[in-house]
Amino acid sequence: MNAGGRRGARPEVTVANWEAVYDFYGPGRRRDGFTHPLLALVGAVYAPELRIAPETVSELDRLHDAGVGIVVAANHPSKHDPFVLASGVFDKRVRFLSSGTGLTKDPLFRGPLRPVFEYTGTVPVFRAKNYQGTAREVHDAAAARLIGICVDRLTAGGVVLTFVEGTNSSADDLRTLRLDSVKKGVGQMVRGVREEGGRVAVLPVGIVYHGREHARTPPRRPVLAAGRPIVWEDPGAPPAIDEVRSAVRDGIDDALTAAWE
Repeated sequence: MNAGGRRGARPEVTVANWEAVYDFYGPGRRRDGFTHPLLALVGAVYAPELRIAPETVSELDRLHDAGVGIVVAANHPSKHDPFVLASGVFDKRVRFLSSGTGLTKDPLFRGPLRPVFEYTGTVPVFRAKNYQGTAREVHDAAAARLIGICVDRLTAGGVVLTFVEGTNSSADDLRTLRLDSVKKGVGQMVRGVREEGGRVAVLPVGIVYHGREHARTPPRRPVLAAGRPIVWEDPGAPPAIDEVRSAVRDGIDDALTAAWE
């Protein structure tokens, strides 16, 4: 029985309860009848511009049709990013990406916006900095379960949307992304899929607000630029986690350059 007292009840979203949380959210709670109108509304509020080359659209279509899992990997300059990224990939050129599993920090599942993240299929991430004093093995077990959920989605040809920094960008990462800022999660996902014998690609995305990343109200016309997909399709040894991190950082750097133009 889930924490909360009855079968099917929403569990308390804390790292100590990670097993019940991922049992509940791991299969996905998305409701398209809720998500699609919401993304249309959010898109109207933020009006993001998606800069993406026609050849990148064609390659994403090919990968999707071939059943290749796709990680949409973005930088994280603002608290507005979850809404901007979600509405940006709702662009009709790449709308299938909007069906992906989003990852966001767990405190958002304890406030009034919980149904928004739940019904859009988002899965909570437990960040160690929010649980100082919790045993390391608890964090490690929760993180491993989350990576496993993502690997399963990707191996099945699905989409995962993630912010590679795991927290808001520092001032040093707004125009170019430091390698140290790219956490190992994206590398673990790619490596995990390859270890399962699957095919996977990463679409690097750069998000830019042109100086309004700290605005309290939704800043209009943020820019998302998509880089070239990084693809692991051919047979071979799984890549090292740091190899993936480096390739993703370079891809996001190129995307940020395009977004700042």
